[in-house]
Amino acid sequence: MTRPWMWVGKYVLVIVVALILGAVLGGLGLFRAATLGAPRLTAAALARFIAYGGALGMLWLLGRRAAEQLRAAGGGLAGLAAPVLSLATLIVTPSAYGVLLQLVEPFLSRALRSLAEWVFILGTLAAAVWFVWALFTNFDTLLEALGRGAKSPKAAT
Repeated sequence: MTRPWMWVGKYVLVIVVALILGAVLGGLGLFRAATLGAPRLTAAALARFIAYGGALGMLWLLGRRAAEQLRAAGGGLAGLAAPVLSLATLIVTPSAYGVLLQLVEPFLSRALRSLAEWVFILGTLAAAVWFVWALFTNFDTLLEALGRGAKSPKAAT
């Protein structure tokens, strides 16, 4: 990993720690038993929402920063920025539904749950269309990058 990309490790570490803490805190008996206001919302659900939501936010920020760095590098790598950011969005959008549902499900009526599902379905479809479009418009750049990776000195040894 080259020096300009060392920041990726920081993001990955924070994401992993957030996921672990969310699972551990959400599993503690104290958090499962404690309720917040309504008896249907537990501290465990809130802890998981904060941790998993934070991990998803960091994942999207990782994708955005990678896209910015690819654009700044210029040349052929700049064309990879749009697919990277759109892929991050495609991963985060449907995942956010499950994270949000943990927190708000006790309060949703059937009609509101259906509305939330359709909002996330449409958001996921939009992210998928964006990703496919980004791949289509940057296909040549992607092939170049893959070709360079195959011709790297490691591959020759």
